[in-house]
Amino acid sequence: MTTEDHVEGLEGGFQPWNEHDLEARPFVKIGRTYTITMGCLTEAEFTTWGRVLLELPGARPDSMGFFSDAFGNPCLEASVEPSGMTVEGHASPEQWALRDTAFKEAVEEAKLPRFPA
Repeated sequence: MTTEDHVEGLEGGFQPWNEHDLEARPFVKIGRTYTITMGCLTEAEFTTWGRVLLELPGARPDSMGFFSDAFGNPCLEASVEPSGMTVEGHASPEQWALRDTAFKEAVEEAKLPRFPA
């Protein structure tokens, strides 16, 4: 079954995204945990982690959000969890790839501690 709002069988995949946005385009639902040992970061590492977040594409100062929807709300939001930093929300594939790649590279460059693979 196909409707303007939903394509059956593609749950979690690309779905039309339109909140009165005339330039509606497909967005992908994001849910990822980066395995950074958040509970063990030193003060210097925590400061570095904060700087990394602020320098990411789409960063919204004074929040853990990234990019904005048609209403000004964050499309992606990050949170600190025991398992690491979790990012959830919706973004275009291009936005997600840009942010995800930049974050991974910055974490590697900063040598932030991570759980063993």
